[in-house]
Amino acid sequence: MTLTRRLTAVLVGAAASAVTLTAAPASAATPAEMRAAVISLTNAERSRAGCPALQGSPALDTAAQRHAQDMADHDFFGHDGSDGSTMVSRAEAAGYTGWRALAENVAAGRPTAADVVRGWMDSPGHRANILDCSLKHIGVGYAYGAGTTYGHYWTQDFGTR
Repeated sequence: MTLTRRLTAVLVGAAASAVTLTAAPASAATPAEMRAAVISLTNAERSRAGCPALQGSPALDTAAQRHAQDMADHDFFGHDGSDGSTMVSRAEAAGYTGWRALAENVAAGRPTAADVVRGWMDSPGHRANILDCSLKHIGVGYAYGAGTTYGHYWTQDFGTR
């Protein structure tokens, strides 16, 4: 069995690059609705490319949400957590074990689900993760950090068992 681990470059919203955001979230949608919209939009992109829909994974949701919240709580942006955690350690700690492949997209400064998915699709590395037909599961995290550098923090975790 070959194990795959893949991270992509981070995606930052251009409008937030040098500004500390203090406004409330741009969307009236709840965080749960925003996460569900990311999954729906991601699956629509996969469908257009001939890939099967990703199935939601509670474990990957937990891993992704913990990382998005960590970025918002500690005002940082990246794949490594403030505690040194990695995509792999977070997924396994959340119960996503026995995996054969994992991939992760992160973004910051994108206020809506449509904006973040559009940004990921415009980035070759992120797009590759979304359109990797061998990936079967998805988890999405979103957190808003008032007064943080980017305000909106997103994590999208993918896996195959």
